[in-house]
Amino acid sequence: MNIRIDASTRDLIARAAEVSGKSVTAFMTEAAQAAAERELLEQRFFRVDAEIFGAIDDMLGQEGKVNEGLRGLLHARPAWLD
Repeated sequence: MNIRIDASTRDLIARAAEVSGKSVTAFMTEAAQAAAERELLEQRFFRVDAEIFGAIDDMLGQEGKVNEGLRGLLHARPAWLD
């Protein structure tokens, strides 16, 4: 990837990379990866085709099933409160 940045931004990134003990390439790669992961994890809209949407809609329309193990866990007194 090639990017164009102004001198003040380049200097800021270079200083931050130096302080963190990383090369500018390593610093920028880690920062870009973290930003990309955060952006993808924060997505609230997912585009799917009609077939997948229909399958999900069908599942959501079904009556819920009781999970006795989970019910017991949620009604149990936490050990750290004893």
